[in-house]
Amino acid sequence: MESGLLLLAFLSTLVTVHQFHIIQAQEGISIDCGTTGSYVDSNNVTWVGDKGFVTTGESINITDVVKKPINTLRYFPTGQTNCYTNIPATKGRTTLVRTKFYYKNYDENYSPPSFDVVYDGKHRNSIAMTVDSLFSDEETFHYSEVIFAPANENISVCLVRTSPSDNPFISSIEVYRFDAGMYDDLGPEEGFILYKRNAYGATKLISYPLDPYGRLWSPKGSQDYPGLIDLTTSAPSIDITGALNKPPEIVMTKAMSGDGFIMSGLNLPSTLLPVYLALYFSEPQSLGRTQKRSFTVFLDGMQVGSHPIVPVFGKATQVVLRDIMASSESQLVFKSTDDSGLPTIISGLEVYSISNYKDHGSGGGGQSGSSNNGKFLLNLCKCFINNFFSWSIKQITSHPKIHKIFPSFSKQPKGNKLNLKKYYFEDSECVFIF
Repeated sequence: MESGLLLLAFLSTLVTVHQFHIIQAQEGISIDCGTTGSYVDSNNVTWVGDKGFVTTGESINITDVVKKPINTLRYFPTGQTNCYTNIPATKGRTTLVRTKFYYKNYDENYSPPSFDVVYDGKHRNSIAMTVDSLFSDEETFHYSEVIFAPANENISVCLVRTSPSDNPFISSIEVYRFDAGMYDDLGPEEGFILYKRNAYGATKLISYPLDPYGRLWSPKGSQDYPGLIDLTTSAPSIDITGALNKPPEIVMTKAMSGDGFIMSGLNLPSTLLPVYLALYFSEPQSLGRTQKRSFTVFLDGMQVGSHPIVPVFGKATQVVLRDIMASSESQLVFKSTDDSGLPTIISGLEVYSISNYKDHGSGGGGQSGSSNNGKFLLNLCKCFINNFFSWSIKQITSHPKIHKIFPSFSKQPKGNKLNLKKYYFEDSECVFIF
C-alpha cells in the first residue's frame, strides 16, 4: 500500500511538471539567470532559475542591486561559446525572445564587455555596452530582442566570446509567444532583430502587462523632436484589430504630430542591412466632414504602405515595409497629401534588421505585403533621369528589389562612385534622401 502511494505521488509530480512545461511553451517563459528556485514578480510573472538550462558559467549576486531579475547574472570565464538549451517554445509560432544584460561593474574591471548572442543557432546580434552601464540605475539595462518562428519545441540562446579579454554574461531570458498573424511578413527561416521600438507621445516605458506580448516601447515625443507636438486621443478606446501586429492600446492613445517632418536616428549601424519597418497610427480627433488627415511616409525613397495613410478615429492602422536596405544614414520622411488639411502624425514605430534574409517580394508592403515592382521601377527611373549626376551607382544598385529584378547589377566595378551630397529631393511619387 505504501509503495502504491509513493508511486501515485511520483506520477502526480511527473504530470505536474509536464503540465508546467506545456504552459511554458504556450505562454512563454522567464528565466532569471544566475539564480535558483522561482518567484512571482509584481506583474504576476513567474520567473524560474537557470538550473536545467545551462551547465557552464558561474553565477554571481550583485550586492548593491535589489531589483530582480537584474540582481543576479551568469558569466562565462571560459569557452568560446556557452549555451542555454531546452528553452520551451511553440514550434512554428512567431515568438519574441529577449535577453537582458545588467553590467553594473559586477567584475570590478570598470570595462563593459562586448560579445555576441546567437538565438536558436541562426540569429546573431552583437552586444556592445557603453561606459554608461557602469553607472546605470536599476531601471536602465541593455537588452537584445529577436522575433522568429522556432523550428522545434525548444530553442537555444548562446553567448559567443568575440574578444579574449571580455567575458560574456547574461542577466535574464524572456520568451513570449505571439498570436497567429502577428508579424506575418516574417519568412520561415528569418528573424527580426530589434533596433528601435518607440511609442510617440508616451512619457514612460511601456511593457508587460500593458503590452501582453512582452514588447518594450521606449517613450519619445516633442522633447526629442523640437517643433512637433504631442497629442492624446479623445476616443474612449482604441480598436487594434485592424493592425495585424497588435500594438498595445496604450501606445495608440498617444501621438506626435507636425507639418511634414523628417525622422532620423533609427539606431541602425553604418553598414547597409535589410530591414523590416512597421508604423502605427490612430486619428486622435473626431474629424468633421470637411476635415481630412492624409499623408505618405518614405524610407529612403521607398513608400511605406501602398496607399496614402488616412488614420481612423478610435482605430489602429498599421503599415509596413521590408526588403529595403537601410543604415544609420537612413531617414523617414512624412509628407501630407495635397488634399490634407491636418498635419502628419505617428503613434508607434518598430525597426528591425532581417536575419537570414530571404527576399519574398513584399516590397512597399502595406497590410497585405503585396509587391509592386513595376511602380517601383517607374519611380526609380523618373528620379534617376532627373538627378543622374548626384546619384551613386552603389546607392542605386544596393536596393534589394534591384538585386531581385536585375541580379547582374550586383557586380559593380571597383571605384565606381559619383559625387555624393546629402540632400532631400522629391520627384513624381517617390522621395529619395542621400
